[in-house]
Amino acid sequence: MNKLIIAVLVCSFVFISCKKDKAPETASIVGFWKGKWGNSDVYPAYGYAALFRANGTVRIFDGADTATASKAEGTYTVAGTTVTANYTYTGSSSPLAISAIVDAKFTFLEGTWGTSPSSTNGGKWILNKK
Repeated sequence: MNKLIIAVLVCSFVFISCKKDKAPETASIVGFWKGKWGNSDVYPAYGYAALFRANGTVRIFDGADTATASKAEGTYTVAGTTVTANYTYTGSSSPLAISAIVDAKFTFLEGTWGTSPSSTNGGKWILNKK
């Protein structure tokens, strides 16, 4: 009888102490992204960054150094692998729009920007998630 009790206790201990694997993280646009933007069809060459927040808002940084860059605030949506946003720079009354395709792992996106409501009449932009 003692062996049965010991066996049950050992099995219970092993079962309870087994590490549970975490569920895989869901790919998300939320986070800090850094890259470049450019005018017209020219390959993007100017610093650019974006902070996509979980509440659907985005802060855009027009420059490689976020401390000194011009800043814009706006909102974004994600539909499948398409990200769109509308935003306005501080002190400006001209809203801008962006549209991009993001990879399946949500680590790289590439798209176009323009003067809202168009997201294609300004140029191109690319970002990598940091």
